[in-house]
Amino acid sequence: MVLFLRTAVFLAVFSALGCARTYQARYVETSNFLNDYSILEEDRDDDALMSYWKEGADWSHYKKIIVDPVVIRKTLDSGLNDRPQIESSRLKELLEYRVREALKRDFKLVTRPGPDTIRVQLAITDAETSTLFLDQLTTLYPSARVSSLLKRLAFGTESFVGKASIERKVTDSTTGELLMASADCRAGGKTLVGSFNDWDDVEQAYVYWAQQLSYQLCEKAGNPECREPE
Repeated sequence: MVLFLRTAVFLAVFSALGCARTYQARYVETSNFLNDYSILEEDRDDDALMSYWKEGADWSHYKKIIVDPVVIRKTLDSGLNDRPQIESSRLKELLEYRVREALKRDFKLVTRPGPDTIRVQLAITDAETSTLFLDQLTTLYPSARVSSLLKRLAFGTESFVGKASIERKVTDSTTGELLMASADCRAGGKTLVGSFNDWDDVEQAYVYWAQQLSYQLCEKAGNPECREPE
């Protein structure tokens, strides 16, 4: 029995060290950022929970990107509703920084519209911190870990983790034609990495989304050696 418990604890710790930092949630609540949500399709492979890509769009001639300042468009039940403005401002700056750093690998970032330029606009709609002690408890203890996994199966997210939601759109910078739109939500995985920072799950979601957008636009443009999000 003692050996079994030790093995269970070891497996829990091992899985906590190797688990993905964030994963896609099952549901995303939308805001008023996008003009038309009816065009979004669900369950596209390796994409946001809800997304739209203009069929037949010629991405190959887009070499430059304008990144607009990130905005806040809180949903009705957003975790940001009870947070001070300074935290919303920090999250906007962090997401914009991550997106710019990812996009500049394959595109030139500019501030003026042009025929070879697309515009990227992003909105933060939700952000919730993890509950540090309880998050660590349900990561390390086998019985609590099982309970957390059951919660994920039932509701799409594990216990006491952080989560974040954003909406995005990409338009032609001169015509304003909508080329892409999406809404997505990601939640924290059960891992000890970053478990002492209650905002880590949100920040890691921003890293993933920045890498994902960079990869998608790079692929659409037909650039070689596009880097997939980790």
